[in-house]
Amino acid sequence: MIEPRVYRAAFVPALLAVVLAMFSLESRPGPLAQGLAADVLFEGELAAGSAAALARRFPDRRAGRPGNRAASAFVADALRRRGFSVESDRFAHAGRQLVNVIGRRAGRSRSQLAVVAARDARGVPDVSGSAADTAALLELARAFEGRPTERTLLLASVDGSTLGEVGAERLAERLGDPGFVQGVLVVSNLGSPERRGSFVVAWSNDTGRAGIGLQRTVADSIREELEEDAGATSWMGQLFRMSFPLGIGAQSVFLERGFDSVRISGSGELPRGGPLDQDVLGGLGRATLRSVTALDEGARPARGPDSYVTAVSQVMPGWVIQLLAITFLLPVIITSVDAFARARRRHVPVGPWLRWLATWIAPFIAALAAAGLLALAGATPDPPPNPVAPSDNPLDSAAAGVLLGVGAAAALAFMAARALSRRSGDLGDPSEPGAASALALVAAGTALLLWLVNPYAALLVVPAAHLWMLATLVDPRPPRRARAAMVAAGLLPLALVALYYLIALRIDPITGAWYLLLLVSGGAVDLPLALLGCIGLGCLAATVAIVRAAPDPEPPAEEERPTVFGPGAHAGPGALGGTQSALRR
Repeated sequence: MIEPRVYRAAFVPALLAVVLAMFSLESRPGPLAQGLAADVLFEGELAAGSAAALARRFPDRRAGRPGNRAASAFVADALRRRGFSVESDRFAHAGRQLVNVIGRRAGRSRSQLAVVAARDARGVPDVSGSAADTAALLELARAFEGRPTERTLLLASVDGSTLGEVGAERLAERLGDPGFVQGVLVVSNLGSPERRGSFVVAWSNDTGRAGIGLQRTVADSIREELEEDAGATSWMGQLFRMSFPLGIGAQSVFLERGFDSVRISGSGELPRGGPLDQDVLGGLGRATLRSVTALDEGARPARGPDSYVTAVSQVMPGWVIQLLAITFLLPVIITSVDAFARARRRHVPVGPWLRWLATWIAPFIAALAAAGLLALAGATPDPPPNPVAPSDNPLDSAAAGVLLGVGAAAALAFMAARALSRRSGDLGDPSEPGAASALALVAAGTALLLWLVNPYAALLVVPAAHLWMLATLVDPRPPRRARAAMVAAGLLPLALVALYYLIALRIDPITGAWYLLLLVSGGAVDLPLALLGCIGLGCLAATVAIVRAAPDPEPPAEEERPTVFGPGAHAGPGALGGTQSALRR
C-alpha cells in the first residue's frame, strides 16, 4: 500500500536537519564569579540549634494548623529584628487558612533577589525538612544584617507547599515583572541526612528549564562548600524529562511564570525524612549564601536557550530538536496520506475502518473521563494545582478502588463500542488494506498534533510512527514475528520514559498509574496532551490487532524446471540433431 520511492524521498529534509543539528551545538554559558567566603557568616551549628528549637516549640506545622500560623508569627518577628520590612500575606486554600511571611530589605537598585523556603511540614515534627529550611532562612537574615546589598533582598517563608505549592504560586503573583527579579532560589530539605539525585533541581512543568548560568553558579557554590559535585542529569534523562515535563517543588511555579529559579535540595528532587544532618545543613546554607552574594554582586546570569539539552559542555537548543522531530515525522505523514489516496483511488473502503479504530480509542477516552468525574465527585484527594511528591498522596485501598473504577469504565466503553461496530455489519478482516490505511492516517495526524503540543515527546514517538506504519502497510507484509518485533521496538523509547520516572520517583507501576491519574485530574498534565495520549494508546491497540490478524506471507512457489526426459522436454545431447550416431546413419 505504500510507495517506497515516496517514503525514501521524504527523508531528504531529515538528512538536512541532521547536518544542521551538527553545526548548531553551542557552548554552555558560564557561571557568575563566586562571592566572598560564607563560613564566617552562616553558622551551621547555630542553624541546626534553631531548627531543633523551632520543631520543639511548634511541632505540628502542617498547612492550616494553629502551630503553623504561630510559627509564621515567630518568623515575622525574627525578620523584623534583623532589619527587614515584613508583610504577612494571609489567604485561603481548600478550606485552610494559610500565611506567607515576606521580608524585604531595599538595595541600591530596583532589581530583586529572592530566597524562598517552605514553612509547612509534611509530618510531625519534620526537623530536617521545613524546620531546617526555616532556620536557614533566618540565618541568612542574620548574615545580611547590617550589610548593604546591590539588589533588594527578599526572604519569603511560604505556606501550603504540601498542598501543591500554593504559597509559592501566590508569591509569584506578587513578585511583579520577572525582568526586575535577578533570580529566585528555593531551599528545601537542607538538613536531610540522605540525598538521591542532584543538589540543584531546575525542572518545570513545561519544556522550559532554569537558565544554565544560574544553575552553574549555584553548582559552583555547592562545590566550593561541600567539595563535591552538585550532580547532573544525563542527556537521555534530560530528553525524557522534556518529553514528559514534571517539576516537583516551588522552582517549577516560578519557572512557569517567567522567573529564573532553581531549588537547592539536600535530599534531591523528593523529600526524605530522618534526623537532621548538621554538616549538610551548614554546607548547603553556606552554598546558598555564596549564591546570593554572587547574584547580588554580578550581572544577570546568562540564561541560554529557554529549552535545551546539554551533553558534556555543549548545548543543543530546543529549536533544533523541534526541527529534527518534524522532519523525521514527515516521511510518515506523507506516506500515510499517499497510502490513503491510493486506497481511495482503488475504491478500498476506509471509512468503516475509521469507526473500527474508534472502538480501540474509546476505552482510553472513557478512562480519562471517568478519572475526571471521580475527582469531581471527591473520590480522589483534592488534586493539587502543582505536582507534589508521590508520598504526599500514597496508594491505599481507596486509591485502588478508584483505579479499578477507571479500568471498569474503560472495559465497558470497549464492549459498547465493539457492539456498535459489529451492528454496522460492514467490517471484515482487520488485515484488509483499508484498516491499515485508516490507522496510518490517524496515527500520523496524532503525531503531528503531538509535535505542536510537545516536540520532545514527538521525537520519542518517531520510531513507533515509522515501525508501526511499516508493520501494517507494507505489501507484502513481513513475517508475523518480525511485525511483533517492530511493534515492540517502537514502544521501547516510551517504555524507557516510564521506567525512568518509576526509578526517579521511587514508585512501583501501580503507584505510578495512581500518580499519573492525580497529575491528569489535577491539571498538571494538560488536557490536549492527555487526549493525544489516549488516541496514541488506541492506535497501539489497533496496530496489535492488525498484526495478529494478518497471516504470515506464503513462501514463494518453487520454479518448475523442465525434465531431462519425456516428449518435448529432452534438453540433452541430440535434442537438435547432429549427433555422431545420426551422422553415421
